[in-house]
Amino acid sequence: MRHIATILALSLTALGAGAGCTANIHDNEVAIDATVDIAASANVDVDNVTPGQAVPIKLSAEGATLVDPKTKVTTESDSAAFFKVFLDDTSGTELVATASTSVSVTIPPSTPPGKHQLVCQLWKHGVKDRPTTQESSLDINVKASASATASGNGSASGSASGSATVTVDAGK
Repeated sequence: MRHIATILALSLTALGAGAGCTANIHDNEVAIDATVDIAASANVDVDNVTPGQAVPIKLSAEGATLVDPKTKVTTESDSAAFFKVFLDDTSGTELVATASTSVSVTIPPSTPPGKHQLVCQLWKHGVKDRPTTQESSLDINVKASASATASGNGSASGSASGSATVTVDAGK
């Protein structure tokens, strides 16, 4: 009888300890064996970007199978992924989500002048899309945009006439 009580006590202890050990893996980043890269297109001056400007960039992810983020996924794949491009860090809303390797990213009009980064992060495409640990960034310098507006109204009218006399001294 004492043997049964000991087993019961150990079982309850084990169950109690197990109930306290839970892990939340739903919000963690996942790993895909891929190499991510971001680069500006050749005709872009990354040191002279203005707010509201569309910046063409090239993206790559070696080792990942790029799948449009709008495609409905019903089965998981180890390598299905897409890109999200952010301004400065990945905690905000992405500027673009795409599976394309060539895309234009519009710099938000409210972006203050100064040094910034376009951050390309690879996202695992699945039943639940999740960020991966793979990312790359591109340094840009946002310049203040200048604009001038002139407005007004007015009118002018009139006429002119006259004559001029020119005297040339032939010299003596």
